[in-house]
Amino acid sequence: MKIVKVAGGLGNQMFQYAFARALEVRSGEEVYLDTSTYEYMPAHNGFELGRLFAVKYKVAREEDVRRLGTRPRSLFSKLRRKYCTKLTHYIDREFRYDPKVFTLEGDRYLEGYWQSEKYFAPIADSLRQEFEFISDPGPQNRQILEEAQKAGSAESPGRHKLVSVHVRRGDSLKLPETQVCTEAYYRNALGLVRQRFVRPHFLVFSDDLPWCRANLGLGKGDATFVDWNRGADSWRDMWLMSRCGGHIIANSSFSWWGAWLDPNPDKLVIVPDRWSLARHGPFSYYRYDFSDIVPESWVRVPVV
Repeated sequence: MKIVKVAGGLGNQMFQYAFARALEVRSGEEVYLDTSTYEYMPAHNGFELGRLFAVKYKVAREEDVRRLGTRPRSLFSKLRRKYCTKLTHYIDREFRYDPKVFTLEGDRYLEGYWQSEKYFAPIADSLRQEFEFISDPGPQNRQILEEAQKAGSAESPGRHKLVSVHVRRGDSLKLPETQVCTEAYYRNALGLVRQRFVRPHFLVFSDDLPWCRANLGLGKGDATFVDWNRGADSWRDMWLMSRCGGHIIANSSFSWWGAWLDPNPDKLVIVPDRWSLARHGPFSYYRYDFSDIVPESWVRVPVV
């Protein structure tokens, strides 16, 4: 048996689920999800996969989680997890694609973020079906899409596009290791989009829309600032992103998935060339390497 730990917000949950499904397919073993993290480490809107998607998963039993892994609920358990790790508890410490994880034998508890398409590329088609939203995206979001489709058919089909723009600032400004995408990044990315599409209409998603209105150089005629999907309905931003024909994403797993779920193989996805400021020192526990997060077909643009 294999157990995959699930933690973090919706984007991270999707990476961990995708990895678990790929592990199940490649190993032929039973793979379970440990969702108990949300009992002691609440994040955003909690565990959302089962509420939003028709996903298939089995929840790990409490006794199996205790047997194979160590949950960091106290200072002692945090130290034990890192420095006296059970042989059955595998922790991804490098933040890059590691195919050796698929060769681990025996019962294992796997902890990590698994943020690389390389883990689940062979089952991408089935994952897109499992990640079809089953909840209602709401009338405002449907209306945006309907109006764009009418505008596109009235002009030149395939050229008039909705383009998602994700700006993450809020919590990122408080974290020294988080790379906050700059005004220069977004201005350059917007320029690339305008070279590709005739009169694109930008949908701006952000936790700091006042900054976006003041700094992106977008007016009412060429942009809609999406400010109505909040709280438990935040997932609707991802639904709307995935219906766009172009994407300017932040260094965010949320907008990463918003772009990835767009099924068009020729889509334009613009990403920051530097994903994180986290660096490892000679004695660091984690060996930060974010080189496999961005798919090769996506366009990297300098952050500064």
